[in-house]
Amino acid sequence: MFKLFRLGASIIKSNFMTLRSPYKLTFAITYSCNSRCKTCNIWKRKPENEMKTWEIRSMFEKINPSWVNLTGGEPFLRKDIYDIAKFASKSAYLLNLTTNGLLVNKILKDVKEISKIGIPRFIVVVSLDGPEEIHDKIRGIKGNWGKALKVFGALKNLSESKKNFHTYFGYTISQYNLGLIEKTVESVKEKIDVSINDFHFNIYHVSSLYYGNNGEKVLEKKFLKDVEYVLKEKKNLGIIPFIESKYLKLIKKYFTTGMSPVPCRALTSSCFIDPQGNVYPCTHWGMKLGNLRESNYDLKKLWNSKKANEARKLIKKNKCPGCWTPCEAYQTILGNILRI
Repeated sequence: MFKLFRLGASIIKSNFMTLRSPYKLTFAITYSCNSRCKTCNIWKRKPENEMKTWEIRSMFEKINPSWVNLTGGEPFLRKDIYDIAKFASKSAYLLNLTTNGLLVNKILKDVKEISKIGIPRFIVVVSLDGPEEIHDKIRGIKGNWGKALKVFGALKNLSESKKNFHTYFGYTISQYNLGLIEKTVESVKEKIDVSINDFHFNIYHVSSLYYGNNGEKVLEKKFLKDVEYVLKEKKNLGIIPFIESKYLKLIKKYFTTGMSPVPCRALTSSCFIDPQGNVYPCTHWGMKLGNLRESNYDLKKLWNSKKANEARKLIKKNKCPGCWTPCEAYQTILGNILRI
């Protein structure tokens, strides 16, 4: 209960002030990836000089985030993912990971072990971007759809015996799968008992810092039909569906302005750390605040630095690249809950 109370207190405070340290970390633990996605070029990067296990432990020893999002690349390619989750569990109420589902046996083994750590809320999202042929074409790996379903099915069974564990499909609405949400859900139903409520939705973005896909064309306005379909079909029950609903409803405003529909909470409540320990306001803005190796793995030093304060001023003036991804939008929604 203490971890939940501390998270709740941080969320409330983030509506009024910049926190002394982030309550949410988005941490890309590796840029290694075994997918070949059309929507993301992380897999084209050559992973190098990524933080070692002891370095990540040192970071978590000096920071107490209530919410940790471990991402990649493909996070389950790291052999020490259990150890990283263990480090985060010291303070985290919520730990969430996203996977492409390709490493079936390792994913299931690691998730089962992590679920025993005792993190109050542990979520794994399995990426699924269309019916079989479309998904495999977007992801660039034949057979990916089948493996994703196998992983999800096993994790769904695990969630029935572990009250702290939950799993969802993660669907990115892009120019490659427009109008296919209903067909996707129906195709999965043929294999697994699911509904649209088992899916979380987001919209395709470009980012030179994270995805490495700048210059690609985004058919934003055409995304709205799919967004409206989701809003009509999904049930808004529980805190996460509530936040997702607000996220989707604000997409139209984001398309109109190109900026966060409500005041962004990057560097008020959250930040992004890349595999080399570089710290940024978010996954979309390459304004580097510093490197953890140069600050003795003390994120608070970078969070409270002159560079971070300069970035905060620019964010308030909407002089950042602007985005509306769940990695940034969910805590922004929570940090504007009174306004919303």
